[in-house]
Amino acid sequence: MSSIDQIMQHDHKRLDMILESSARAVQEGRWQDSAAFLERFHHGIVNGHMVVEETTLFPAFDAQEGGDDHPLTALLRKGHQDLRVFFEEMAEAISAEDVEEFTDLLSTVQTILKQHDAKEETELYPFLSTALSDQGQAAGQEILAFESER
Repeated sequence: MSSIDQIMQHDHKRLDMILESSARAVQEGRWQDSAAFLERFHHGIVNGHMVVEETTLFPAFDAQEGGDDHPLTALLRKGHQDLRVFFEEMAEAISAEDVEEFTDLLSTVQTILKQHDAKEETELYPFLSTALSDQGQAAGQEILAFESER
């Protein structure tokens, strides 16, 4: 099995590609396709990726660093909350078939994700194999299983 940091980085790339597919469909006026891609992205990131981070990875990192709510994980949790709002607004823009609004939101989301993912990939993930009692195998399996769902 790949390490947990490799699995999570791979999941970032996979999710980015799905979001890009939604954006391409918007630009081509394929609103139903765009909505389907955005739903797939939303499901993967909110119900899969973020759940694994918030229920397993962040608590393990917090415990390793000496307590609850380490500043890094607090910042990442806040980022997740903010992103959830933007994802809903993107879905509303697709429903309204509003290219300009979707494009503006997409630009914001991509900027936030780039910074958020970089922080996770450099400051969080490299330390997880020692923070997790199973070196991240269970969390990695959960992500891999989730990826294969759709």
